[in-house]
Amino acid sequence: MPHTIQLLEKALELKKAADWCRDLNVTESALSKAKKKGHISPRFAAHMAIETGADPIFWSALAVAEAEPDGPLKQRLMKSLDRQKTALL
Repeated sequence: MPHTIQLLEKALELKKAADWCRDLNVTESALSKAKKKGHISPRFAAHMAIETGADPIFWSALAVAEAEPDGPLKQRLMKSLDRQKTALL
């Protein structure tokens, strides 16, 4: 199962963090916090997916699921997303 942090790593191979921050209109600390949390926001995920040629709908949904508290809903969402084949980087 992919994780949004993998999308961020792929995106950072294409552009520097400062360039992403400018494109997303955020501070560099926002990306730093995302790295520390281990996942990115749906907004970051969608934009980075578009820029890397990945599926923005999948990555946005995955970002939403990752932000959910642990529990049955999150497990169900993650299982459902795991069946998607369009997300691979």
